[in-house]
Amino acid sequence: MDSNLRLEMHKWKNFYKFKEGLAVTNLLYEPLVSKDKKIFCMNWNKNQYHDNEFMTEELYNFWFNQECKYLLHLSNKKYIPEILLMDTKKRVIEFRWYDKNLNVMIENNTINKVKNWQKKIKEIKDDLEKDNIFKINMYPHTFFFDDEGNAHIMDLYGCTDKHSRYLDTKFLKPLIRGTRFDKFIMNERLDTHKLYQETIKTNYAEWPGDFLNA
Repeated sequence: MDSNLRLEMHKWKNFYKFKEGLAVTNLLYEPLVSKDKKIFCMNWNKNQYHDNEFMTEELYNFWFNQECKYLLHLSNKKYIPEILLMDTKKRVIEFRWYDKNLNVMIENNTINKVKNWQKKIKEIKDDLEKDNIFKINMYPHTFFFDDEGNAHIMDLYGCTDKHSRYLDTKFLKPLIRGTRFDKFIMNERLDTHKLYQETIKTNYAEWPGDFLNA
């Protein structure tokens, strides 16, 4: 990362989810929120947010490109973040933020202020599936709401389609913790669609009331 970008990042605050206390949201990029809480920044460069020894320039580029691919592919959807900046040279993405992350709102018991919030989340899930896009990180902290109560989805690097269903395991090194992926790997390739199906079926993401399976 160049020195100017590093200096700019110091003006922002890291974003964390709640899981038995504060926890990192992902193992691939540094999530940052501006001081006025109006901009969310995804920094896909070496950082201090999570010390992931497996991240390399190749892997930063791969996962950053995955994020960009689906942000662009789904840009006509109202639930995609409102992109303010997508800098492919600096590997930085910024979008409008409303300080209404779903995980945080569940934790602080304010989520019911959003009318029909479960229905809105399920509609996004169903719409992605209709387009044969499956997001293996379909977790509460990857959703947020705007001031009008509309739901948005982020962290689209976890999406795959029929062309990218099988993922080479060399790209998984930064993500693997335990043996969860093992049964979906054959010939060094992960079947992301079967992983997605199990993630939803078992409510691995711990959605309240398991409503995604309703």
